[in-house]
Amino acid sequence: MTPTDQDHRTVATADDGEHGGEPAPAARTRRDRIKGLRTFDSLRTPRFRDFFLSMLGQMASQNMQMVVRSYLAYLLTGSYAALGTIALASALPGIVFAMVGGAIADRVARRKLVVQTGQLVNAVNACAVAILLLTDTLTFGLLLTSAVVQGTSMALMMPSRQSLLPSLIPREQLMNAVALNSAGMNTMRLFAPALGGFLFEWAGAAWVYFLMSGLYLFASLFLLRVPEEPREIQAAGSISGEVRAGFANITGGLAYIVRDPIIGPLMGINILVVLTAMPYMFLLGGFVQDVFDAGADSLGLLQSVSGIGALTGALVIASLPARRRGAGFLLGSAFQGLMLLLAFTLSTSVWMMAGFMLAMGLGQSARQSLSNVLVQSYVEEEYRGRVMSVYMLQFSLSQLGAFLTGLLAATIGPRAALGLTSAALVTLALGAFAFIPRLRNLE
Repeated sequence: MTPTDQDHRTVATADDGEHGGEPAPAARTRRDRIKGLRTFDSLRTPRFRDFFLSMLGQMASQNMQMVVRSYLAYLLTGSYAALGTIALASALPGIVFAMVGGAIADRVARRKLVVQTGQLVNAVNACAVAILLLTDTLTFGLLLTSAVVQGTSMALMMPSRQSLLPSLIPREQLMNAVALNSAGMNTMRLFAPALGGFLFEWAGAAWVYFLMSGLYLFASLFLLRVPEEPREIQAAGSISGEVRAGFANITGGLAYIVRDPIIGPLMGINILVVLTAMPYMFLLGGFVQDVFDAGADSLGLLQSVSGIGALTGALVIASLPARRRGAGFLLGSAFQGLMLLLAFTLSTSVWMMAGFMLAMGLGQSARQSLSNVLVQSYVEEEYRGRVMSVYMLQFSLSQLGAFLTGLLAATIGPRAALGLTSAALVTLALGAFAFIPRLRNLE
């Protein structure tokens, strides 16, 4: 052995003896830092991975629909009030049936069956609209009917889908799984609106609806692969008993939300934030056409740019430790509102607005991901389905907000109406941050 070899052997032996056979501290620090970044940890679990892919199919279809249905409504009527009405048609079933969906999620032994039924109904609904478009028989009234069907289906199935998630991964991975779920949704917000807008311009709305129907079937196929252990549910003994038990579940869930010192304020602030944060999504089609004289492709571009920001934000959140999530939720809401305010009051071109929408997506991602994590972390298991049904009301309430904002836009113009809702969001979020320390300090 050469002297050099002997020196290397001596150094290695000394290091091994000092650190018990473990790598040197510097190497260990680098390795721990890499291991500490667990952005995609939950996707290593096969059942969550299949659930995630199913969600991608469903959200791709929903995001295409958000662009195409609103744009169709505006082409059929030329009215901002019609945009608000189409949003309301989808929102009302969600408001009426949300707690029913939550009670179903808490009382049905196999929640996956509820989700599958809803996805198949949505697939048939989208296919029916596509056929009406191909035969040139679609009217605004039929489009409204389709929105009601889809809104009802979503209200009944989404609490069951959301309630499935915590059972698919270990509790310590819940924040990572929820953030990845949000990242997947934002990925669809990135690609699906642009694809829907461009396909609308090049091939026609009918083929977008056929694609949406196929994506719902894709979601159903992957959800079939997700195992679900049937839960033990105590039967009420008769149909009338089941009805009474269902109503008792609904009232019990509402009472729990009202009395819980964390869930109650969190849900209340989240609902108010959603009412002011989300209406722009449903009115953007008319805004782009009227203010910028642009088409569905520009609308898809803006939605996708917002999705880039949201996806980036969700991936960052998935990598962060669970600290000060309440403060992040409130500040993310305020930042989103500020960017929306600037976008709708200052933008003079599609590209200028795209810059604001990119930053806005970051704030929206923080708000959506962190509010979901907070609710899932603090809710008691027996109330999870009903609480998540109220949480899912945010999507219906956002459309109710769009209806009201649409009426306002028809009166004072889109810039002023959307500027007012954005300013209200900033005021609400910063006010809650300043005066509700219980929310601000949630971990």
